[in-house]
Amino acid sequence: MQKILFIILFFVFSNILAQKNLTDHELELIQLGLQKSYTLKNATYELSIDTLENKAIKQNFIPTLSMDGVYGYGAADLNVDVPAFQLPIAGIDLFEGDTDFNAKGQVFSSSLTAKMLLFSGMQVSYGSKATQEKIKAKNFMLDKERADIIIDIVDTFDKIELLHKSEIIIAESEKRLAKEKEKLIKAIENGLATPYDREKISAAELKLASKKTELYGNIDLLYLKLKMLTGKEVSDLETYNFELKPWVLAESNGSYLNRPELHALEATIKAYDYKLKMSRAAFLPKVQAFASMAYFNLFDASIKTPYNLPISGQPINLDMNHFRSFPTYMVGVGFHWDIFSGLKHSSETQKTSIEKNIVENKKTDAEEKLELYAKKIRIDFDVKNKQIALKEKEMVVAENTLKLAIKSYREGLITISERLEAEINYQMAVLEYYKMISMQRHAALELLLSNGSLNLNNLSN
Repeated sequence: MQKILFIILFFVFSNILAQKNLTDHELELIQLGLQKSYTLKNATYELSIDTLENKAIKQNFIPTLSMDGVYGYGAADLNVDVPAFQLPIAGIDLFEGDTDFNAKGQVFSSSLTAKMLLFSGMQVSYGSKATQEKIKAKNFMLDKERADIIIDIVDTFDKIELLHKSEIIIAESEKRLAKEKEKLIKAIENGLATPYDREKISAAELKLASKKTELYGNIDLLYLKLKMLTGKEVSDLETYNFELKPWVLAESNGSYLNRPELHALEATIKAYDYKLKMSRAAFLPKVQAFASMAYFNLFDASIKTPYNLPISGQPINLDMNHFRSFPTYMVGVGFHWDIFSGLKHSSETQKTSIEKNIVENKKTDAEEKLELYAKKIRIDFDVKNKQIALKEKEMVVAENTLKLAIKSYREGLITISERLEAEINYQMAVLEYYKMISMQRHAALELLLSNGSLNLNNLSN
């Protein structure tokens, strides 16, 4: 006997463990919703931009090659005052007093320059690490967004199924009232009942019809919302069977400390740490190597002087066909050192330190609130489980009361109002039972969210 009992318990326990909280269709809709979400897509694009920015920071160490070229025509009037001297044979004094010259010519130059950053003053290294932490923070917030989408989708098809349960309850009540009315009409014809009872039942039927009309409208809206969330056509969604049953949660080692919001804040704090290091290292010099090759040509140049040649009296003008230089090489190492930047770096360091303190306070505040929320939702989930059991008992009592009321009314022991009251109480009891299941399922999702366990992988297992 004990062996048989053990086998029965084993199979029951195995079925509980094997129970899936979501059907394959429901998991499919969640997957579609995650794929369709424009918020997730845009966040992914933003992450791609951050990744490219991080690559750009690291690429500062890649050598660069540039080419410059210039062509121009220039002219200038020059006024020169240099010590005068006398030509030995002609006896002409040159450069006596101020001397005016007129110069003009054409210039073409071109250069090819290669540069390579050797030492960035730790700006590249710290900047890259800060960006990586920023990317981590955004990835964690993506997990939070995915969890919110999952809750929204599950709540939507749970509401659809809850309304379908209401539809079934109303349909059952309509059948019972129709039978009651049919019998009542015969009783009126035989003088055993009054038209008052018939009218009371007709009024109850009209109320049910009104509820049904409102119910169908709400179902249509929820199907449209589910279509918007998942991209699935309403005609396909209407063929799906959703299950409204209590959510079974296995024991979890999760903690509120696993929340993606906290991980995101931790990553943000690390990003500010690297940003602080960048600011503090800003005084270090930047060193780069360079190499260049240049071509220079000054051509068709001339200088007009105020002096004339002796005897001929011709003006002394200087002409140049060209002055060319190629190739001109230069190789070396250069550095840039901000010795004093007007306290700019000091101000940036103070600002970054304040921003870091703000995020640290946000993290501490979030930890306290999320810890309280995790305890609250744990209690709420346990309470909902107990309430389901109570609501189930209330439903059974209401059903028995309804059966007794139907029998008593037919035997003339209660009035039609009491009979209809029992019908309404039963409807409410059944609906409250399924509402409580829906609330328990939402609490289960919130509980998974509270310990950072709400993701598609956990729901699929």
